[in-house]
Amino acid sequence: MEFTPIKVERDLTIVGGGMPGICAAIQAARLGMKVSLINNRGYLGGNASPENRINVVGADGAQEFNFYARESGIMEELRLENLYRNPQGNAYLWETILLDFVLGEPNVSLFLNTNIDKVETDGSGNILYVSGSQLGAEKRFDFYSPLFLDDTGDGTVGYLAGAEYRTGREAKSEFNERIAPDEADQNMLLSTLSWYSKDTGRPARFVMPEFAQSLKVEEALQHRQIPDRIPGNSRYEAYRMQWFYEIGHGKDPIRENEEIMQNHRELVYGIWNHIKNSGNYDASQYDLEYVSGVPGKRESRRLMGDYILTEEDIVEQKDFEDTIGFGGWSIDLHAVEGFFSKDMTTRHFVLRGVYSIPYRSCYSKNVNNLFVASRCMSTTHVAFGTTRVMATLAVLGQSCAAAAHLCKKYHVQPRDIYEQHMEELQQLLLANDQYIIGKRSHDPLDLCRQADIQVSSVQPSFLEQADFSLPLDGRYAFILPVKEPVQQLALRLSSQREARLRYTVYVPSKLQNYSPQHKLYEGEITVPASSELQWVNLPLSGESENGKLFIEFEPNESIQLGMCDDELNGVFFLKKHAMNRRTTFCDIDTLEVKKEMWRAEKGLPCYRTGTEQDIYNGGNLNNGLSRNHGLPNLWLSAPTEGDESITVSLKEARNVSRMQLVFDSNLNYHYDNLEIYQDFNIFPTLVKDYTVYGKKNGAYHELITVTDNYKRVNKLSFQPFLTDELKVVFHKTNGAKRVSVYEIRAYE
Repeated sequence: MEFTPIKVERDLTIVGGGMPGICAAIQAARLGMKVSLINNRGYLGGNASPENRINVVGADGAQEFNFYARESGIMEELRLENLYRNPQGNAYLWETILLDFVLGEPNVSLFLNTNIDKVETDGSGNILYVSGSQLGAEKRFDFYSPLFLDDTGDGTVGYLAGAEYRTGREAKSEFNERIAPDEADQNMLLSTLSWYSKDTGRPARFVMPEFAQSLKVEEALQHRQIPDRIPGNSRYEAYRMQWFYEIGHGKDPIRENEEIMQNHRELVYGIWNHIKNSGNYDASQYDLEYVSGVPGKRESRRLMGDYILTEEDIVEQKDFEDTIGFGGWSIDLHAVEGFFSKDMTTRHFVLRGVYSIPYRSCYSKNVNNLFVASRCMSTTHVAFGTTRVMATLAVLGQSCAAAAHLCKKYHVQPRDIYEQHMEELQQLLLANDQYIIGKRSHDPLDLCRQADIQVSSVQPSFLEQADFSLPLDGRYAFILPVKEPVQQLALRLSSQREARLRYTVYVPSKLQNYSPQHKLYEGEITVPASSELQWVNLPLSGESENGKLFIEFEPNESIQLGMCDDELNGVFFLKKHAMNRRTTFCDIDTLEVKKEMWRAEKGLPCYRTGTEQDIYNGGNLNNGLSRNHGLPNLWLSAPTEGDESITVSLKEARNVSRMQLVFDSNLNYHYDNLEIYQDFNIFPTLVKDYTVYGKKNGAYHELITVTDNYKRVNKLSFQPFLTDELKVVFHKTNGAKRVSVYEIRAYE
């Protein structure tokens, strides 16, 4: 006897409720598709769920120059909502946000605690249905749909459907990958088991369990450290898991999952015994609060698509005609033997900038109706080292869902979208706040695209008021966005005696990059003796096709640089810092450990350019780019305490009923959604209150007013209004002294 299957029919079946599956379900539902979202755990979020509590990281992490690289789209919606509701980074509250977003979509049917263990195909490479049981409910479901998406991580749906897949590491020679081993093998990134402790305020005893006695944690301590807690740090206030507490070398991460789980228990309790009983830690009052029941997996199968993403694609930042997402996390490959390895814990091969991910890596090459949008996507092992992080995969989940929508629209399979509808897919993604590197929106229905746009004020491309001065006692650099060739740069400098300042000007090799890759000019000036800051000109040969100059100053501690206590989009002041001896960051060109890295500092130099750059004008609002790429691409008002406005003059009167505005949520801020306490809950750069007006018969009529906004993308609907002029008046930001807007759209 067995449970009679319940038949569920939808447009799209998503197996896996991690970040890619969640974003895919939301996007597909918003585009009108009926969706089954199936997860084999009771919490949503995958490794970011309250079970594993791994912070959602992406293109802006483990890097040096990936400025403005935080993911937008649905992933940004989730992050901003979490910041607003949950600035303390509570894992359970984070999951309530995921639930709210999913349950708030009437087109999504959610099936938690449902494990898919059967896939039925038609023998011609098409999945007919997937089947699984729901824990505790004594129910079995057969999920039918024309399209499926595998977000299982392990590639379970693809495997059961007969999809071609790989495991382990490719040989260096197969794809000409410098980081790959000489010979192929079955080594994979290992898993980590999450655990946490708390201060009980009284003595807490710990006796090592019998099953953990045989694992000798102390043997690893010659090459590994068990870190002490960090008082005052919200993440490390108490003893807790560390990502490098890895185990499972030599075991199959799928078939031997339970054996690996038992090894993890032994490791966790062995580490805890060392903390409690070695006498090296002040841990007498600390007790274990939580130990996860499921390992946080990193790697298992990789399902092959029509394209296998490689190290070279990522390092050289290859441009693809079918780009649907981007990454930027370093190529992060951990020690093969985990905690017991004698090697470095990991090597972060730091990239030059963000890179493109092709659509062809996100569907199966031999299962016709299967999308792949999780860590099991089509890459080599080396490329997997960067694509595997959750925010990157969330972007791909949203993109695959948009492709599924087009599959339904045209009654075609995933491969057909690449062959016939790629431009439409990319434009659809741009309309939904995705970043396609180098791609501009050209929505023919957007009334603002050809409109004349005027703004109330514009932030000039200079900063003059000095708030403090800083000695050039180290290696500093200045990143400056430029539109026109710059022949000289004026800085406010002082020196007690006449001094020489040497400097070098670099430009990046790609529009999306900020790294100093090509030397443009070397110069030297004399700074006259003066106790007061004075304007001093630096001759430049500053023509950059990629929108920015990187100016490095040689140290001279006798020179003081006038600094402004301000922030300006696209402008950075950096200092080169020595790395500690335990650093894991490596140079992507030499593959050697980096001895120094650039880091952004607070404050900006006072500066003027000889040529007015007009970086922040209103023309950015309809230039087709809604985030930093090359240039900042946003309108930035002058500092203000009053209202600022955008006026849109249409070619002719139209019945406007919808608008979309994209605000500045500071995509340069590295936001940790879990465990890190934030002392704010809304990005100050976001517009808070504003009103939209339509002009008719010479008078403005209020169409809609928005208050207390904390979101990047605002989609507005109102009664159709016949007008040839729209005006948006901004009353207040969330704390910034300038109004900043990336994009404005209007529709009938």
